[in-house]
Amino acid sequence: MNNSKQLYFEMPNKKALGIEDYIITDSNNFAFDLIVKMVKGEINFGLISGPPYSGKTHLSKILIKNARNYKTLYFDRDYQNILDRFEDSDFFILENIDKVKHDKFEQELFHIINLAKENNKKLLMTSRKRISEIDLNLEDLKSRLNSILEAKIKEPDDQLMKLLLIKIFNDKQLKINPNIIDFLVSRLERSYESINLFIEKIDKFSLEKGKKITVPLINDLLK
Repeated sequence: MNNSKQLYFEMPNKKALGIEDYIITDSNNFAFDLIVKMVKGEINFGLISGPPYSGKTHLSKILIKNARNYKTLYFDRDYQNILDRFEDSDFFILENIDKVKHDKFEQELFHIINLAKENNKKLLMTSRKRISEIDLNLEDLKSRLNSILEAKIKEPDDQLMKLLLIKIFNDKQLKINPNIIDFLVSRLERSYESINLFIEKIDKFSLEKGKKITVPLINDLLK
């Protein structure tokens, strides 16, 4: 019997979102460096763009945990609340600004950026789209965003994909044979979303069948 089939990853009891849990490769190192520079006070403004499930919120959580010298507030598409609480804090994190046109808050976001600059506040934004791809009507807002340092997260390379698969299975407390990781790396689309959604399918499928997650089980799902 192949000894590798006896090896299983031991799973923790909760989702890991600490700085030590963030996996860094060439696909995302610029985004991690941006967070470090903001925590150290080297820059005041930044935007992290990347596809769904690429770890933008994980980076936001790392920033919040490590920016202890700042009064930090986190918002997700809550522009009016930022303006109402602007004086209370000096570090703002605003997620998913690519939805600003849909939310009809372009003017508010433009005002937030200006106020942050004028009052020497810190502002981190995240977006599922690159700045150049965000649909906007307000030209002044386009100009403001284009002046901000953007760290782009790329789709995962093979190394990151393998490590992400291990981490996601760990987060879900699923015991996985190591050969399954290699099997998935060779077959799944190279995207964060595909990785996460397929593992959701595997988990659900194995529960429905009442079976452990194995290569034959995954093959059945891929058919």
